[in-house]
Amino acid sequence: RTRHGIGTGDCAISLFCYEPPALPQWLAQLHAAPPAPQATHLLVTPGRAAAAVQQAMASVPATEQGAVTRHALQPCPQPQFDEMLWACDLNLVRGEDSLVRALWAGQPLVWHIYPQHDDAHHDKLDAFLDWLQAPASLRAFHHAWNGMAPASTLPAITPALLKQWQECVQAARLRLLQQTPLIEQLQAFVTEKS
Repeated sequence: RTRHGIGTGDCAISLFCYEPPALPQWLAQLHAAPPAPQATHLLVTPGRAAAAVQQAMASVPATEQGAVTRHALQPCPQPQFDEMLWACDLNLVRGEDSLVRALWAGQPLVWHIYPQHDDAHHDKLDAFLDWLQAPASLRAFHHAWNGMAPASTLPAITPALLKQWQECVQAARLRLLQQTPLIEQLQAFVTEKS
């Protein structure tokens, strides 16, 4: 994994989100208790994520803002974004495409699902978490991150938690790799119907 200049023992977290309701709470928590003993780097994508972080940091006390180094990323091509997902210790992503790319990266991930006015996204998120076989801590983080539970219920990110989440994501990735490729499924379907 390429670490984009981030030290070997450091923790790298990518943030590609909308405006998560729990973002201010999470940033305060992250700055108060970073997950890595060396250094923690928050890689913030441009656009809505950067604006949301800027707004949320207004509520984090200035005395706590030095614990995590924030990096404002520039727009980049998809392959470079994918490399970042593979290199990070935690990926907070939005949208279905980035969710799939983060899942293939095999690193711990949190999905900020696009909110729908009738809250249909809650059922969709829970169905994904069921399929993922998410441990309780990952489910709790997703629920708070997506406004389905109070921000105060966010579990603190620790090395042990990241390890548990990574094992969960890698097991799900392995299940996907064991599936028959889609083209073969389609060919079998067409043959069956012929």
